[in-house]
Amino acid sequence: MEKIWRFRHEQFVERLGWEALRRNDGLEIDQFDHDRALHLALFFEDTVVGYTRLLPTTEPHLLSDVYPQIMNGQAWPRSPEIFEWTRCIVAEGQILINGVSASHVLMTGVMEFCLVAGITSLIVETHPKLVQLLVSTGWNVTELGLPSLLNGALIVPIQAKPSMSGLRKHHQLYSIQGSTLWLEPEVRNPLKPEATLHQVEPARTSGPGHLQSTSS
Repeated sequence: MEKIWRFRHEQFVERLGWEALRRNDGLEIDQFDHDRALHLALFFEDTVVGYTRLLPTTEPHLLSDVYPQIMNGQAWPRSPEIFEWTRCIVAEGQILINGVSASHVLMTGVMEFCLVAGITSLIVETHPKLVQLLVSTGWNVTELGLPSLLNGALIVPIQAKPSMSGLRKHHQLYSIQGSTLWLEPEVRNPLKPEATLHQVEPARTSGPGHLQSTSS
């Protein structure tokens, strides 16, 4: 996990300037990095080049504990199969994995992971312009509220649902062949510990890049 914490500090603190998260040890960790948080890290030649985090909505998460005001008193979907999608970023530079942009591999991997783990939808707080990007790449998106200003930036809460047709659209748009996930034998499903995870597409047999899932 230390590689992930350091990557997050490099990206969110040193690159994007989120000074409230700065730590002397160079590790970016917050109160939501508990053992139920799911971390999806994109590795390229053993180096973290992309990352995102999924938080269970049945536990404290950003929308419930940090900025619930953007919902204007309205409720939002919560269940064991609904997660909040946060901390999504890719390292700077033109990083290609098997000829595919690292950002495209990461986004495809998020949808694939949701499908294999049984996550039915994601709650996302994002800029309005990114909503259309999600729609255009196959997510079924519902806006949960109106755009509002948060720390000087526009933000809108949405619900994004994955699907097999959406995953196929990702593969077609980005020319991705096979699975983006690295699932070791007998890796447990974080939603259903009694079950194991299995790819919904054939695994790639070669190439230095993969998306790996872990908990804190």
